[in-house]
Amino acid sequence: MSKDPLAREQEMVVQVACHALKRTIEQYSPVGTDTLPIASVAISRMFADLINSLSSAPEILDVVNRQIEQCGYRLVSTRRH
Repeated sequence: MSKDPLAREQEMVVQVACHALKRTIEQYSPVGTDTLPIASVAISRMFADLINSLSSAPEILDVVNRQIEQCGYRLVSTRRH
């Protein structure tokens, strides 16, 4: 069964974005730098900003939660100070 064209296009955008982030980190890091920690921090910051901005879009949050759970993790909501 083929995916819907919009889903394929979205997957392509995600792949391009991942590649661009990796390429940008490598470009601006000194040679020999382990880029995985930098990418992890960048992605987690972007993810936190995204989740914060999506509080009014529960259907998108549901999709994000399902994808996280498929990887064996889950989001735990904490109280803000």
